[in-house]
Amino acid sequence: MPRAALFLLCLLWAFAPARAGVLGDDINEDEAHDYNGMPGWRLGLETGYSQWIYNPDSLYPSYERYINTLETGWDLSAQAAWFPWPKGGIGAEWIWFLSKTQRNGVRVDSAGSTLDLNDRVSEVYYGPVFLSRVRFGRFGMLVGAFGAGYLDFHYDWTANGKPYRVEAHTIAVVPEIGWEYSCYRLVSIGINGRAVLADLRDYTFNGKKVSLKQPDDPHYWNVIGLTRFELNAGIRFGLD
Repeated sequence: MPRAALFLLCLLWAFAPARAGVLGDDINEDEAHDYNGMPGWRLGLETGYSQWIYNPDSLYPSYERYINTLETGWDLSAQAAWFPWPKGGIGAEWIWFLSKTQRNGVRVDSAGSTLDLNDRVSEVYYGPVFLSRVRFGRFGMLVGAFGAGYLDFHYDWTANGKPYRVEAHTIAVVPEIGWEYSCYRLVSIGINGRAVLADLRDYTFNGKKVSLKQPDDPHYWNVIGLTRFELNAGIRFGLD
């Protein structure tokens, strides 16, 4: 994973609410009673905007504009968590990203060649997640989370009606932080910012395995970036 992505991960984790004491060792008796009265189980459902950070080299300007529309999509996610400690929890998370675009007569090179294109990108992530929650006002809550899991990537497109498919599997790291407002003891609404950090070095193209050739310099490597940044809104249900 690129060093910049690792730096971002460390920065987010360092300032996430988890730093407030995930096991609750630093809270007093009154605070412990306040947190212990909260739901021990929680189910969260979210959807929102997702931006794929994908920057291929040397694309013709009109084709690059077309690809830029493919980078913007939406996501749907679900998270189930158990809070065995006043401020700390563990659980599992599932995220689905989808982006589609279509255009006829896209000029792809300086020779004037054009293609009728139809593209669809889908990613599914699932893995464990570790959470920490900190009260923010009477009805507010800051929730930080960190997870790492399996990412399944599918890219299907047609060019002048001819189909192509890229499939890949990799590991992704997911830091996130959000705020939620309690409408009722067992129901809250909120917003959440999240990064899905992942790269590819191997994939299959129309069923044939492809490995990116790595440069001789050990300080550089060739990867296809799958990193996304997401901003979501959703609802949480307490399951006590």
